[in-house]
Formats: sequence, structure tokens, C-alpha cells
Amino acid sequence: MAVHLALASGLPLGVDEAHYALYALHPGLSYFDHPPMVGWLQLLIAPLGYNEFTIRLIPALLYALSSAVVLRLCKTMFNDESGRIGLVAVFLLNTAPILQLMGWGMVPDLPLMVVALLAVKVTWRLYLHNRVVDWMVLGGLYGLAGLSKYTALFLPIGLIGFMFQRLGWRWLRQPGPWLAAGIALILISPVLIWNFQHDWASFAYQLDRGIEVSVWSLKDALGMQAGQMLLYSLLAYVAGIAVVISVLRGRFPQEHRPAAWLIIWSAWPGLLVVAYSAGGDAVLPNWPAMMWTVLAPLSACWICLSWEKLWVKILTLVSSVLSVGIIAFVFAFLAFMPLSTFPFMKGAIKDLVGWKQAAVHARQLLEEVRQETGSDEPVLLVDNWVRASRIAWYAYPLPVQVISGRVSQFDFWYGRPDSDSRGILIRDNRSIPEDGRYEKAGIVCQLRDVLNTGVDGVEVNRFQFYYCAPELK
Repeated sequence: MAVHLALASGLPLGVDEAHYALYALHPGLSYFDHPPMVGWLQLLIAPLGYNEFTIRLIPALLYALSSAVVLRLCKTMFNDESGRIGLVAVFLLNTAPILQLMGWGMVPDLPLMVVALLAVKVTWRLYLHNRVVDWMVLGGLYGLAGLSKYTALFLPIGLIGFMFQRLGWRWLRQPGPWLAAGIALILISPVLIWNFQHDWASFAYQLDRGIEVSVWSLKDALGMQAGQMLLYSLLAYVAGIAVVISVLRGRFPQEHRPAAWLIIWSAWPGLLVVAYSAGGDAVLPNWPAMMWTVLAPLSACWICLSWEKLWVKILTLVSSVLSVGIIAFVFAFLAFMPLSTFPFMKGAIKDLVGWKQAAVHARQLLEEVRQETGSDEPVLLVDNWVRASRIAWYAYPLPVQVISGRVSQFDFWYGRPDSDSRGILIRDNRSIPEDGRYEKAGIVCQLRDVLNTGVDGVEVNRFQFYYCAPELK
């Protein structure tokens, strides 16, 4: 957490950070890309003012909280009085490179990770004691999870699978589960209302993005597995698979099997869906973050039980050196940006370098255009929502419209441009047409200026600014 906060104010916002920070500047029941929790949490820092440091406070706190919850979860589910399993689980979370980066920048996965761990803890308590109050708490947690990210759906799926496996149908013959479902539905009603008001746009987008597969590729699916192995740590990946095999073969300790099955049901359906989806479309590496976080206590238990095996010790050593090395290099590079020494990192920092300067320059050009035309009609334009997030954040409150054939959140905030739109278009790292003329979606633009940005004496981004207007056709 100290490292995250130390770096917080020294770096501009990345793509997702800026996008979700904009949620707080446009409060709503929900959003096109995600449920509203990530934006609502950012509202908590409004009294402090919005800047790079304050925006990174919430993710740092949530990441630290996930470690505290997982420590407690291990003690509850595996009778970990010595704290050994809990410490290993915390180690797994904190040596996952992608989780370390997520703890630095706000994404919907962070609140979901914390809520998911708490939901598993309450589900375990339900299994042992079956109290109505716990069902009510679980319903509240499911509601908060649903307000965080759509992958929260795998939590009740895990509950249903576990309860049917252990108790059959009889657990449904009590009011508790239905009370929990009702509470969860009430809490996620903002998401349902927003989607109803917007023709179920968010649901349709997520289903098309995450599940629909046209052509399935084994190469892409295996690539995602390799990515998870690297980003969530080799140790967590191997342990997460090995413990499932151990449970299925009946080699896991009898007293821990119910807890093991609860975690397996909570984590593995989501991991299997991600594995399948990766073969048909691009799957972002943060999507399975909740699953690997929930799996950490069980993986830690298996590591402790298997510690006498030499290969487990070697695996732990190799994984630790690799993961800690990656994390240390990334954070050291971000702190000092020695790009001339490590030029291969240029592509990795393109999303961080120069966007604030580009937004400021675009504002100046837009003001010039508005003075020339005598109209406030011109707006800022980009050709992809990924570029829009940082421009919109650093140029706020100026409207930023996206020239694209696909719907984005910016369409709901600022409207969609058409062939009669007028404004300044910002593009990055693209070849400039010989005549300086650029056309897209019926919008015609003429090059007006170029801005080069970089660090450590190395050019990173080259921004082009075009004036777009109907009379240029």
C-alpha cells in the first residue's frame, strides 16, 4: 500500500483509471460498460478534490482490505490458528503482478474482490449454522457485488452448486435463500432500471463481449492461460489446479473438503467460462481477478499441506523470484521512467505519457476554433473510447464525442457525432495523410497541428489535431 500511494501522485491516469474517474463526474444509476460501484466509490473522495493521488486512494485501501479479509477467511474455513495458511494466501495475492497494478489504479474488480471474499465467508457460516440473519447479509453482499461488476453472477452460481452438492433440494425449502435473493435484487435495481431505460444496452454489450464466440481458437485460449500463469503468479496458477485435482481424487483432508468445495464452486465456474471465452475473443487479464482471489485461501492450504514435497518448494522459489522481480521492475520503472535505458518499455507507457498535454493543447485549439466560428458548437473528437477517457478527464468539462460505429459510454454522456459535427479531432501515433485530410464516418477533417511528447529524451506519443467541419467536404 505504501508503494502504491508513493507512486500515486507522480503518474498521470491510465485508460481505465480516467474512464472510471469520469463515472464520478457523471453520477448515474449505472453505466454502459459496468455497474456503478466503481463510480460511486470515487464520489467518496470528492471532498478531497480529484487528482491523481486522491483517485488512487480507494484502490490502495481496497487492495489492502482484500489481504485482511483473506487472512480472516483462512482462519475461519481452515481452522488456521497459527496463521500460516492465511499468510501464504496473502502472499499469493501480493505477488500477483496484475493485482499489484490493480491496487494502484481503480477498476471494478477491486470492490468485487473484497465483497466476494466476504460472501464466501458468510456462505461458509450459513453452511455451518443456517441463520436467517446470515442469509440477509449474504443477499446484501450479492447486491454489492452486482453493483460492482457483472462477473459477480458467478458468486450465486457457486452458492447454488455448493448447496445442492452438500444439502440437495432441502435448502430451498426455507425462507432464507429467497430473502437473500430479494435483498440482492433490490440492491441491484439501479442497474436494472438503467438497462430498462436504455434498451438493455449494457447487458447486450457484456454478453456479446464476454460469451458470444464465432470462431474458437485453441492458440488464443492457451495464450490466456499463459497470461494468467504470469500475471497471477506461477505458484497460484499451479496450486489452484493441483488442489482441485487433489479434492477430486479424494486426497484432500476430509475435515477441509466442505470448505474446499465451497471455494471451488465459487471460483472455478468463472475460470472455465473465461478459459472458453478467451478462445473466441479478446479477454482482458483482469476478468478472472475475483476468481483467483477467492481461490487463494484454498491454494494456500494446499501449499501448506504439500510443503514437504521438494518440487513445491522449488515452484515457490521460482514463482516468487519471477513475480517479485516483475513487480519490482514495473514499479521502479514507473517511478523513474528510465526509457532511454529500457526502450522496449515504450509501448507499455504509451497510455500514460502525453495525454494531459494533448488535452490541454486540444482545449486551446478548440477555443481558437470557437472564436473563429463565433459558436460554442465545436467539441472535442476522438476515434476510439480508449483515447476518449484521458482526453475527457484532462479536458473536463468539455464534451468529448467518439467517432465510431460502436456504442460507447461517451455516447450516453455527450451524444454521437454525425456528418455535420464540428470540432477538434485528436489522434495519436497514426500516419498523417499526405494532404493532411482525414475522413471517418462521413466526418471530414484537416490537419491543424502536431504535438510530440515523451520522457527521458525518447519520443513516446505523437498527437495530431485536426479541425473537422461540414464545409470541408
